[in-house]
Amino acid sequence: MGCLFMLLVLYGSAQTVSGVAKDSLKRAPLVFDTISILKEVVIDGKRALIEEKLDRTVYNVERDKSLTGGDATDAMRRVPLLSVDIDGNVTLRGSANIKVLINGRPSTITANNLADALKQIPLDQIKSIEVITAPSVKYDADGSAGIINIVLKQDRLRGILVNPDMAIGTRASFLGIDGAYNNKKMAFSIGGFGRATYNVTGTYSNVQTAGSETIVQQAATHKNELTDNYNLGWDYDMDKNNFLNASVRYSQFNSHNYQDNLVSNFYNGSVPDSTLLNQVALSTQSGTVDATVDFTHTFTRSRREFSFLTLFSRTGGTSGFKNAQQTPADDSLIGRLGNDDGSSNQEITLQADYQTPLDSNQLLEFGGKYIIRQVISNYHYEMAAGNDPFTVEASPELTNRFTYHQNVTAGYLEYTLNTRSPFSFRAGVRYEYAAISAGLRDQGVTLPNIPSYGVFVPAVNTGWRLKNGKLIKLSFTRRIQRPSIQFLNPNVIASDPGSVATGNPALGPEYSDNVELSYNTTIKDMSIGFSGFFRHTTHAIESVSLPVGGGDTIERTYANIGKESTGGLNVFANLEVGQKLSLSGGADLYYTELENNGLLTGVGAVAGRHAGWIVSARLSGGYTFSKGWSLYLYSYYRGSQVLLQGYQTGFPYYSLTLKRELPKKRGTIGVGAENFLSRGISVTTDVKSALLSQSTTNLNHTLSLRIYMSFTFGKLKVEREQHEKKAITNDDLKKQ
Repeated sequence: MGCLFMLLVLYGSAQTVSGVAKDSLKRAPLVFDTISILKEVVIDGKRALIEEKLDRTVYNVERDKSLTGGDATDAMRRVPLLSVDIDGNVTLRGSANIKVLINGRPSTITANNLADALKQIPLDQIKSIEVITAPSVKYDADGSAGIINIVLKQDRLRGILVNPDMAIGTRASFLGIDGAYNNKKMAFSIGGFGRATYNVTGTYSNVQTAGSETIVQQAATHKNELTDNYNLGWDYDMDKNNFLNASVRYSQFNSHNYQDNLVSNFYNGSVPDSTLLNQVALSTQSGTVDATVDFTHTFTRSRREFSFLTLFSRTGGTSGFKNAQQTPADDSLIGRLGNDDGSSNQEITLQADYQTPLDSNQLLEFGGKYIIRQVISNYHYEMAAGNDPFTVEASPELTNRFTYHQNVTAGYLEYTLNTRSPFSFRAGVRYEYAAISAGLRDQGVTLPNIPSYGVFVPAVNTGWRLKNGKLIKLSFTRRIQRPSIQFLNPNVIASDPGSVATGNPALGPEYSDNVELSYNTTIKDMSIGFSGFFRHTTHAIESVSLPVGGGDTIERTYANIGKESTGGLNVFANLEVGQKLSLSGGADLYYTELENNGLLTGVGAVAGRHAGWIVSARLSGGYTFSKGWSLYLYSYYRGSQVLLQGYQTGFPYYSLTLKRELPKKRGTIGVGAENFLSRGISVTTDVKSALLSQSTTNLNHTLSLRIYMSFTFGKLKVEREQHEKKAITNDDLKKQ
């Protein structure tokens, strides 16, 4: 709430008003767009930084001038309703059960690890980020908390344009170039981007007790990452009623994380037992290709339309760790342990949609989709004594091949009514059936039975437009969340002494009911929004820590814990004073309750209930000086998170950017700094239950300085309005 108060105080002292006439906009009825279904609520005469639609909140990234040279993670920190932890994991209103789309389409890139996937999306390619809290039934049923759609820049203008961007910094550098050529019938786009992250150092400490054994661990950490992204797009207007577009996108991710001189001191009760010295290296390499071919036909009658969409998406790569054990006295090598997981995730999707008006203010839509999903995880362990060659461990629990097949058949029907009064209504129902099969190559381990299942998903949205631009929205949606491969994979990660992590092939889907009531208004040049929500989830998928190996080792896995209930309030405000000053801020306050109702059979170590309040806030602003100079400040605080067995502490993040626009708007140069008032960000995760306790602290040195520049060559001009593209939206897998 402090952010909103600061905005109101600053606004009260401002003497300049933009003078934009809004009376006609304020009286505009709330209507449904014929293509995007719901028309935006226009709060200002120009595109605002934050826009409210009936089912979503839109953050216009291209209007945030303080964002330059990062990736999608940096943009996510600015978006209302979202929270991002130190590792880049995103939550929506406290839930990680979300689906992330790119231009309305899914990608297997996000199915393996969402935090890593966001690092592969260049910030300068992002037009806006949509947070869809009340999805239409046209979307897949998955995503308990909602859907995040990253909209990339796709200019449909005439001419040639080339945009190179580059930066050099103390912890990261990047180089990118985008180009576009458009004529009256066709449009081509091509782009490439590479980013290197380095010199990210820190410390790791862990204290855990399981059974009678206590382990105290300390290590220095460092990591480096390399990402690159290439895209090619083609749009073809065959005639006035037929449109064809295709795209290919390829991205790579290469990450290395190190724990240097990991010292583990073991205690039996309070008596010292032994000491281990390890050098740990974790790595991830992946490549993703997404290819689409879409066709749209519009009829003579306005708003009648048919589209047929196709998608091929595949991610392949390897991940694993190497652990070298040394003698603490003289650092001599004792032995080595390694794990490698070669995996692939492939999706083929076919989708057909049809919409037709019933009369001037009613619209009927229906369609179907078929997804063929195949996941393979081929993992093995290897060991070596001293410098001897590695030998593969033959145990089927450590070396095996896990396959997972899922075919999803779906259909939906939706009705939209836009009355002449301020009232609008949309309702629909969707049915999905998931046929599932899974298996292991070596049968020394028995997989649990994984049944197929079907689900009906209703959704209702209503809106009331009041005088002076005020808007009230009320919605109800039911969602389902299927576990993706990182939750299911039985590969055991044992990189640290005393702890392991593994997936759970027995996981089933979780079901969520969501109710949202929101209110949006304007006060001269300030737009303000409030939303209250309640989410009730059954069979919720959550992380749990359990004692294993005779009680002296902690295993982190996933389980359908039972129930999760979350309710709270989100508030944001956006202020623009003339052409000089802009301010934006918001706060999130909610109460969450997690309850294990006995679904973890035989596990008495897991708490039955845990609850608490969570608060997050953000404030950003920019001021434009004369002669093209601008100064931007961004600050954010992520509050402590409530876990089933404990808490994770919060942390602040802030940045300051000074930019200079080149003459004739041919580009910009600038300098930036992040977290420059502290040496680093420290996050502690505390887990406690009847049989174990664990406190883990990760400190990352995040102070960063950067010099960047961008240029523009060529020029595009408006030739005609582009036909809105259709897109496949697979959003049915739970992500980390």
